[in-house]
Parts: sequence; C-alpha cells; structure tokens
Amino acid sequence: MDVRHQTFLENRFFGSLDGLRCLSILAVVWHHAWRHHGHTGTTSLLDRGHLGVSLFFAISGFLITTLILREQQDRGGISLRRFYMRRSLRIFPLYYTVLLVYVLAVWLMDRDTVAGRQFYDNLPYFASYTSNWFVHLDGRVIFYFAWSLATEEQFYLFWPFVEKVFKGRILAVVAMCCLIAASIAATSGLLNGMLADGSFLLTVLASISTPICFGVLVAHLLHSPTGFGIASMLFYPKYASLVWAVVVLAMAALPELPLQWIAVAMTGLVASCVIREDHGLASLLRLAPMQAIGRVSYGMYLMHMLSMNLASKILSKLHVNNTLTLFAVASGIAFLAAWVSFNYYEMLFLKLKKKFAS
Repeated sequence: MDVRHQTFLENRFFGSLDGLRCLSILAVVWHHAWRHHGHTGTTSLLDRGHLGVSLFFAISGFLITTLILREQQDRGGISLRRFYMRRSLRIFPLYYTVLLVYVLAVWLMDRDTVAGRQFYDNLPYFASYTSNWFVHLDGRVIFYFAWSLATEEQFYLFWPFVEKVFKGRILAVVAMCCLIAASIAATSGLLNGMLADGSFLLTVLASISTPICFGVLVAHLLHSPTGFGIASMLFYPKYASLVWAVVVLAMAALPELPLQWIAVAMTGLVASCVIREDHGLASLLRLAPMQAIGRVSYGMYLMHMLSMNLASKILSKLHVNNTLTLFAVASGIAFLAAWVSFNYYEMLFLKLKKKFAS
C-alpha cells in the first residue's frame, strides 16, 4: 500500500478543517454585515460572503462520509443508531435552544409585525428541519438562515442509510452522481418540462447541495487506494492547497459562474487540506485564533444574526456606521457567545457522544 495513503487512513484528526470552518463562518458574518449596509447586487468579491456556506457543505460531505467509510472498514459495517445519536448530541441541543430564544425574542419584539407572524407560521418547518423546502426568502424572514442547517440535517439522515445499504462503494458513488445530476437539472430548469414548476419534488431536488455531494465523492476517492493515487496528482503537492485557494477566490469573483463550478473548487481546497497535514496553507489554518473560531463555528452560525442585530444597535448608539466595524463587533459577539455555549453547555452533551463512539 502507498505509504501516503496509509498515513491518510490512520489520521484521525484533520488539523486544517477548523481553520477552513473559521474562514467559512467569517465569510457568512461578513456577508450579512455587507448586506446590512445596503450593498446588494454588486459584482465585487466582497459581495460573495454567502459562499462560506458552500465551504461548510463541502467540509461536511467529506468528513461525514470519511467517518462512515472508516467505521465500515474497521467494524465491517455502520451502526445507524450510533451515528444518529452522535449527530443528535452534537446538533440538536444548541439548535433547539437558539430556536427557543428566537421564539421568545420574536414574541417580545416582533409579534405584531408581518415578519413576526410569519416566523410563527414557519416555526413547524424550522423545528422539523424542512425550512429549505417550505420557507422562501421574501423580504425580511426571521431565522431564514436555518435553510442550510436543514440541508445538512437531511444529508445526515439520508446518506448514512445509502452507504449502509450500498455496501459496495461503487454503488454509493453512482447513487451520489445521480443525485448531483438531478440537483443540477432541477436548479437549471432542465426538469421543468417533466415536473410542474413549483412542485414539491422539484423543490426537493433543487435543495440537494452540490458542495456536500462533491465532498462525498472526494471522501470515496481518497478512501480508495486507486482513487487516492489519482487524487494525489491534483491534491498532494505541498502547495496544492494554496493553488486551490486561489482558484476558489478567482471563481468566487465571477458572479455569473455556476455554483457547481465553485463547489468543485471548494472541494478541491478541502481535499488538498486533508490529504496531507503539512500542506502549504497548514501554518495559516492552524493559527490559534482560527482554530478557536473554527471549533465553535456551529454556535457562531446559529447566533450570528442575533449578534449582528446586537452589534448594529450598539454601533448605532455610538453613531458608527461602517461595514468593517459591524463585521468585527458582530464576529466578536458571536464568538464569545459560541465559546461560552460550547464550553459550558454543548460540552455537557458532547461528553455523552463517547457512549456511541464508532
């Protein structure tokens, strides 16, 4: 066996992923700070912070599938019960706690507004992780960002079952390729002649995240000895991660470029950051501040809009109206809240994950 592949398979912690998560969440916070000051419809790279969510997706697709493949290899199969319990302990406590905070906050401040009443109408979809199917962005939509969490949760629910049933890796890869094709067809309008516009099936197909799908494919590629050998040509050179990062930025600067192409580049970035630990961006992505932010990025994402609103009110009192300042203050508040939550609340549940270790 290739020594490099053996080293990859034995690696139980990918040291650069928290750094990538840091970049993802900061991009998302920047996006909302940028839009808060009315910057919309521009062609600037500064207007592309929302792509941070796509990087989150690519990381999730790779990491979750890698964990599944390794459990199958080590144990001869995957325990869906253990997998779902681990995911539930990581995701549900904070998600539903923050959702409850929103319920109370909207009741206190927005219950008589159109957005407030709409929030309560949408509450069943937020609570069931189906908002990406039933909640549409039309004006101000409170808690709208939960669409991405719904997309991830549906992946967590669906894909492990596919991997378990299609024990042969080829079948799982074929199934994922079919999902990618269906998603692209739905989002590009190719299925409009077959499915009624606005039909539920079309909505579901369009909601499939191509970055997650590409992350799944890269996980299979790197897990396979043959695939790893092929991937090494693109991802293993020491400075491949730097090249892929430049490609991502270059593609992100082209707003007319389809998301699927940017998703491919982001997946390439993830692959080049995990295929070897001493890659060209490792020293940057492992900086202590980036690791700290990445570690609590889930909490920051859940609380970033609350933090943005609080930061906006504080800066308004101080008569400060600057996008960069709003971004910095909102990021600081979100990090502090997420750090406290992670260490003193979420950790209570995370310790229970050991009972369901693979």
